[in-house]
Amino acid sequence: VPVDADSLNGRPSAAGLPVLARMLGPEHDTVVFDLGTNDGNSAVATTAASLAGARELAGDRCLVVATLNRPPLNGVPIDGQNAMIRRFAATTPNVVLVDWNDVAATTPGLLQPDGVHATAGGYALRGLLFADAIAGCLGGGGGGGGGSAPPPDIAASTTDAPASRRRPPPRPVRPRPSLPRRVAAVAVAGLTADDGPLGIAERGGRLVAAAATAVGAIATPRGPEPVLGADG
Repeated sequence: VPVDADSLNGRPSAAGLPVLARMLGPEHDTVVFDLGTNDGNSAVATTAASLAGARELAGDRCLVVATLNRPPLNGVPIDGQNAMIRRFAATTPNVVLVDWNDVAATTPGLLQPDGVHATAGGYALRGLLFADAIAGCLGGGGGGGGGSAPPPDIAASTTDAPASRRRPPPRPVRPRPSLPRRVAAVAVAGLTADDGPLGIAERGGRLVAAAATAVGAIATPRGPEPVLGADG
């Protein structure tokens, strides 16, 4: 599925709304609005207003959003932002949540020492999470109500999974038979454009292999991560 992405380092969520409005066209079936980290941990209302604006711009399209990772800022943790994002996804129709905060908190090795940017393996897994959410949207998984995209099953992505592990059939959505399927994604970029989560998603055929390699690397014991400000 083609992805039309506009990513920029340091972009706050409010700045992403006019970008989305300019790039969004009738050929797009799904919208990814991956912003909020640069709003600041206490700017819950600002991020909430941006998510509502993205939902309005998306119209009847499926909207994919994600929780955030950032250390406490001026003593304020990111928890309030993430609680709002999870509530938005759970209560807003046709929204799918990528709970990146939960995945990173429960899987060692996904984040760099700054607690914001992902490692190479983290970006590969993050790309797969977004691809899984987008696939759910295009297949109907995001229709009819908010929800969270389940963690991807690497084995099920590369082999025929047994019936007990297969997901239930997706919910139907209104088809767009005369238009090609495309995704419009507005995001804050990662450390480099190539390593950004949506850049990985665009590489399609290599995504599952990269994620499988990343999961293997994460599971391999290694030394402790360097600490910011430490010598050596």
